[in-house]
Amino acid sequence: MFEADPTPAQQIERLEAQIDELREAIRHSRRLVVAGRACASAGAALLICLVLGLATVTPVQMIVGIALGLGGLVLMGSSVGSTKQLELSLKQTEDERNAAIDALEFVDLGDGAR
Repeated sequence: MFEADPTPAQQIERLEAQIDELREAIRHSRRLVVAGRACASAGAALLICLVLGLATVTPVQMIVGIALGLGGLVLMGSSVGSTKQLELSLKQTEDERNAAIDALEFVDLGDGAR
């Protein structure tokens, strides 16, 4: 069976749920940006220690340093892009919700309702 068009209240409720989901996705994406920065910093620090002779140079440590640095940069870059896209979606959804709220016809109860 086909459902009729959702009522304005149902549409607003759906948009509110979508806004909550987008906000949670943005929080998660920002945590990934921080994790990427941490990995990139740790990789760079390890490579600097190896170059300065503060740690014994082994092929495994070199590979770990390079992998941490590059992996962190990739994670950070993709997460920044995702965060920006999610923030744009959030703004559009909030604008849609606000338009749905503005479209509601409120009844003026007058001064006697106070």
